[in-house]
Amino acid sequence: MARFSHWIKIGAAMAGVLLLVGLLLPLLLTTVYKEKVILAVRDEFATHSEQRLADFSVDFSLLSHFPNLAIQLHDLSIHDNKGEKPLEIVGIDQANLVLSIGDLFRESRTVREVVLRGIRYNQWVDSTGQKTGFAWKTERPSDTTHTHSVEIPEIRIEDATVTVVNGYKHNAFSMTIQQADLRGQLNHPTLQLEGKLDGRIEYIKNRTLTMFRSQPFTADIHYAYNPSNKTGTFTRSQLRVNGAPIRLMGSHMKLPGNEGTYVDLGLMGTQPAYKFLAALLPDSLKRYAGDTALKGNVAFRFRMKGRSNPTVRPHNDIRFHLQAKNYHWPKTPVVFQTVQLRGNWNNGAGNSRETTKLTLEQFQVQTGKDTLEVRGNLINLVSPVVDAKINGNLSLLQLAQFMNWPGDSLYSGTASVDLAVRSPLLYSNVARPSDVEPFWSGMLVIRNGCLHFPKPSGRCTALNADIHFLPENNMLRIQEVVGKLEGRSFKINGEITNLLRYVLSGNRATHPVRTKLAAHWQELDFSKPMPPAPRKTGPEKVPTSTDSLLAGLLFGTEYSASIQIDRIRLPSREDLSDMSFVVHKKGEQVQVPQLLCRTTLGGKIAGLGHFQLNEDGIQEPYAALSLSYERLDLQKMVALLAGLNSMQAAYKRPASHSKKAAISDYRFDVEVKAQKLDYQTLKGDDFGLKTIIKDETAQLERLTMNVFGGRLGSHGLMRLGRPEGFPVTLNVTLQKIDLYQLFRAAEEMKIDVLKSDNIRGNVDCAMTLRTELNNDFLPDINKITAYTKASIRQMELIEVQPIQQALRFLPKAKTSHIYFEDLDARFLLHQNRILMPDMNLTSNLSYLHLNGDYTLNKKAAFLVEISLTDLLFGNNKRRIRQIQEPDSTRTSRGLKNHLLLQRDLGKYRMKLFGRRDFEAQKQTLQSEWHAELNRHRIDTTFAQ
Repeated sequence: MARFSHWIKIGAAMAGVLLLVGLLLPLLLTTVYKEKVILAVRDEFATHSEQRLADFSVDFSLLSHFPNLAIQLHDLSIHDNKGEKPLEIVGIDQANLVLSIGDLFRESRTVREVVLRGIRYNQWVDSTGQKTGFAWKTERPSDTTHTHSVEIPEIRIEDATVTVVNGYKHNAFSMTIQQADLRGQLNHPTLQLEGKLDGRIEYIKNRTLTMFRSQPFTADIHYAYNPSNKTGTFTRSQLRVNGAPIRLMGSHMKLPGNEGTYVDLGLMGTQPAYKFLAALLPDSLKRYAGDTALKGNVAFRFRMKGRSNPTVRPHNDIRFHLQAKNYHWPKTPVVFQTVQLRGNWNNGAGNSRETTKLTLEQFQVQTGKDTLEVRGNLINLVSPVVDAKINGNLSLLQLAQFMNWPGDSLYSGTASVDLAVRSPLLYSNVARPSDVEPFWSGMLVIRNGCLHFPKPSGRCTALNADIHFLPENNMLRIQEVVGKLEGRSFKINGEITNLLRYVLSGNRATHPVRTKLAAHWQELDFSKPMPPAPRKTGPEKVPTSTDSLLAGLLFGTEYSASIQIDRIRLPSREDLSDMSFVVHKKGEQVQVPQLLCRTTLGGKIAGLGHFQLNEDGIQEPYAALSLSYERLDLQKMVALLAGLNSMQAAYKRPASHSKKAAISDYRFDVEVKAQKLDYQTLKGDDFGLKTIIKDETAQLERLTMNVFGGRLGSHGLMRLGRPEGFPVTLNVTLQKIDLYQLFRAAEEMKIDVLKSDNIRGNVDCAMTLRTELNNDFLPDINKITAYTKASIRQMELIEVQPIQQALRFLPKAKTSHIYFEDLDARFLLHQNRILMPDMNLTSNLSYLHLNGDYTLNKKAAFLVEISLTDLLFGNNKRRIRQIQEPDSTRTSRGLKNHLLLQRDLGKYRMKLFGRRDFEAQKQTLQSEWHAELNRHRIDTTFAQ
């Protein structure tokens, strides 16, 4: 028992010693060896690099990994010392090394564990190709000082970031490693690493693309590096990105001097199709391949081989293959049942974007019977050129949706295409478009097509077209494009040269588009107003090459067309027929040197015109039209002018910030001649009219005709753009108008004035007239305001019952036929009420002065100043003779009497008036006259 107790004491003593050593040894190592370790690390770093190693600290521990020794290095940081401000290239927050103490004295050593935390690696290349990065000089092959073999069974990396930016190549790369569990062996001179990585690719960028944004990945790495020949090799390595495996193999070798690195690396595996193809295609095609609707994976094999440095790219070659189902073509409703794609991407002999070539060995899409196949090449990503063959048979619906054509859907018919194409490919980022001459050869055939456009264009059916693409003169030949628009036939033939050059070449100014067309329409219908454009609810339409083709056709440099239209329906009672015209365009200026047509009411039209056409639409349209009729219905003529105006009003310009939506700068000069004229009850001959239509207004410069036995002349304007009516303002002159014919027309219009059988004589007058035409283009009598100054000659009143009734105390033979001296009169008509101030109506009966007002079909009140003595005792025959003799004058004799003549319910009554009351009433009437002239702003100077 005592012996056992003795051994316990010995064991306890040894344990105490060991504990003391464990406690004191780290302190001893820290005190004795800390500075030596730091100095050794700095010396070793200085022999291999000219960059600066910042201050760091060292700790030792025996207990944490007993019986092994743990060494901890804190805040390691390497800076570049070339610039004004030092940049951190490598940083390590903490490096832990666990060593076997016994191995310190052996040839073969084992580093039990290495843990690195908070690693940062940065590398930059500026726009001149100058590199800023980690520079490390490895030992020479002849150096055999270190021959120890080192095993590292556990290497752990936590929270590491790698960032590489190359301003010369315009690319960048960033990766984060959350955790790496590796094992390594340094068996002189080769370092071998293998294990697993778990991290995230933050981004891979080039000039126009950002790939793998925040994309997680895992990797199983087998890597060997031989510092003697500076060669690293990957074997049996694999990455998993986007949920798909990628095999990594190959090697890299550091070249002497500043030559860079020789790489021979390969990747093989699968990736999601939309992400993979977006990295290969130019910007103009990315939206088709780089769309998440492209389901399926691309199988690929990538090979990178050749010299690489900050300014030199190695040779890259990628072969890929894709099969996808039910692919929704981006920005369209098209869904392809199958998509097959096989091709190769190669950066060419120059290892650059300029020498890059994308080869489509097969690109085929299919839906039911619709198929489209493309084979060819795309070369030079800086100035891209496509060289391909396109074959297919598609329904028009699929083709329209596939090409993103404007307008409504094309919903039946077929299209077949057989084209060989070689031409530049343009999109917004092409800084240097290729000068390769576009080459298109083949044809597009459309059969039994049916198109549905928004009203009023209507529905196009039975569309058949042969469109040939000819290499000579880069010509597009339109051969027998026939169809029916709303059941009316049309046919178009023609040739367009340089259209493809204009669309596909960079310098459009050197390729003027020349178009020559011959077109025939059976009928066009503009009789119904254009409906308002529907409000856009979906995304903006993606511009396509079709838009450029249309722009080239419309806005090309030279254009010539001969067009025939059998009938044009207008929003009026008169349509156009047998129209033929010629169009010439040069630059933005469009000329119509000749236009001939007939009207459906017997008129003939000859004209010419011009306008400007650019991306903002039609600008400053002008037309001069000459119309001639044997017999013209003026009511329908005015409707025709309103119809011409409504045609332009229905046209809307493309959206523009600098232009108004509707045309406001148009002008139509219209001249009309007719042998006979009808305007309801108005009959005339030798009719002539000249008007200017602009700004929703018909400005009447001249209207002349023979009417009522005399001559009428007029000028003024009419507003055309109001749906509720058409305001008219006219200045009218009448010369030698026969009163009988004038009152005959009023009688036919059922205006309550004298009957035509009751009046004879003629009149010269000047009139300012305002009215409003209704939708039948007739004046509304209730909306007429007219001021008239008239000179009445040789007026006679015959059997006027109101006069006979008022003068029934005189013999009927004396009052049945009254002769009047020539007189001047003024009238103001407004709302069926006629004001007549200061009218001298001296007749064979007596001197007569008249003031008053007369409401059509209603009341009348006249102040009459008359000589009753002349009336009762005058010589009637002598007075008639004096009135009929020219240059004869007479004066009133006898006293002047004052009367009030009133009409109510169709009967006239007369009563005597005192002079004072008479003058007061006359002054009231004069004040009302001037007030009405001012209120209606009547221009009386015209009638002076």
